[in-house]
Amino acid sequence: MKKRRTPDPSPVLPIGTKEGRLSAHANPALQRRSIRSVERLMTAAETVLGRDGWMAFTINAVAAEAGISVGGIYRRFASKEQLLRAIKDRVLDRADADHKEIATNSKAKSLDDAIAHYVSRRIVSLRSYSGIMRQIFEGQQRDLVMEERGRQSINVGIRVFRSVISPFRSEIGHADPELAIDAAFYMIIGIFMRRVRSPISDLSFDHIDWNVLESEVTLAITLYLKAPRTAKKSQPRK
Repeated sequence: MKKRRTPDPSPVLPIGTKEGRLSAHANPALQRRSIRSVERLMTAAETVLGRDGWMAFTINAVAAEAGISVGGIYRRFASKEQLLRAIKDRVLDRADADHKEIATNSKAKSLDDAIAHYVSRRIVSLRSYSGIMRQIFEGQQRDLVMEERGRQSINVGIRVFRSVISPFRSEIGHADPELAIDAAFYMIIGIFMRRVRSPISDLSFDHIDWNVLESEVTLAITLYLKAPRTAKKSQPRK
């Protein structure tokens, strides 16, 4: 007599894992054995979005790229907007990991070194996914879930920036070094996100090469942090 196979007691992927983060946007009944096909699907979806743009991003195009059926995608994602959420989550997972490595790999011995290290490594990371992020921004259309995921990534960024710069707070000219560090981060993120989010038709920012941007931002932030000045009252930091 054949032994009956014991069913998997926990077929739903845990949200805390990489696979579970994908399943947060997918059908809850997704089994562990399908993770490989989900990864193939997500890779294909990123390829189509980055290569063809949001307007040409369709479930049919992704299915053709991945070599799977359209129905196979719809069993996991109800719409291309839901698939876009999963793409953004996946891209920002990589971005957050890159960001954390900036702190881990920092060997800065001065404020100048720390700023140069942060800006340089951040640009290397941004260049690797700036094209697809531009398409994500175009497609998300005030999607509150995706906006919240973006805020989470920014929070990772500011924690990393503080950890890289704070050891050299004695070199900061501001009377409130912590305020200056936070302000410097938001200046950096504002410049970089403007560069990434610019529509392809908008060439007002694209004429500035990434290498030029790196040197100019490094200089601007260094001058800002080292310039002596008194502090103004600020809102409590979160």
